[in-house]
Amino acid sequence: MELLDRVLEYYNVKNTLVVKQLFLKYMNLVLEKNKLFNLTAIEDEEEFVIKHIADSLSLLKFLEEESSIQNPVAIDIGSGFGAPGLFVKIAMPSINVWLNDSNKKKCNFMIEAKESLGISGVNIVCERAEVLGRKEDFREKFDFVFARAVDKLNVLCEYALPLLKIGGAFLAQKGYVCEDEIDLASNAIELLGGRLTRVEKFVLPFSDEKRSVIVIKKLRQTPSNFPRNTKQIVKKPL
Repeated sequence: MELLDRVLEYYNVKNTLVVKQLFLKYMNLVLEKNKLFNLTAIEDEEEFVIKHIADSLSLLKFLEEESSIQNPVAIDIGSGFGAPGLFVKIAMPSINVWLNDSNKKKCNFMIEAKESLGISGVNIVCERAEVLGRKEDFREKFDFVFARAVDKLNVLCEYALPLLKIGGAFLAQKGYVCEDEIDLASNAIELLGGRLTRVEKFVLPFSDEKRSVIVIKKLRQTPSNFPRNTKQIVKKPL
């Protein structure tokens, strides 16, 4: 597919032949399974390449710029069918990725996709992110947290920041207009031990799709009373 070739070249993805074959296999698997239950509203292949693959690969520059770690560990919360986490992993094999969702059908699909693609360094955990944030095996264990189209930023911070190591970065993928969300999240970011370091706005390649990535660094340990339980987070966001 020519559009996919152009997207991979745009993002300077190495080993493009292998990556392209894995992306095509993964895309076909998603679109085939989508006939049985809802994984994505996108059914057109070219739209899939832009809105899922290119959108996911927009994280690569931030991963490269934000970390000098050789084998970083990331968790993708609310991963759905595996975006952006599995796309990032395919393009950047050195990263170890955890794909997290609370929907069992979606988790089962991600397990199937991982096995079908034959990729190591990928784990799937089916649980709510705020539950993981209170577990010793997950709390403050990750260099990066990804979240794409999951929730408002103030809510996302309570899911994400407890999972981050000090010095790690939360990469929140948002629409182009995100100023109100950022303002609303300022208290949560400070309270949970983070600092907003960067907001970058851009247009996805070969499209008019506008996006933002918000970068929040973890500076201090998250207080032990966070994350709260689901009802509290939803009823009274920070």
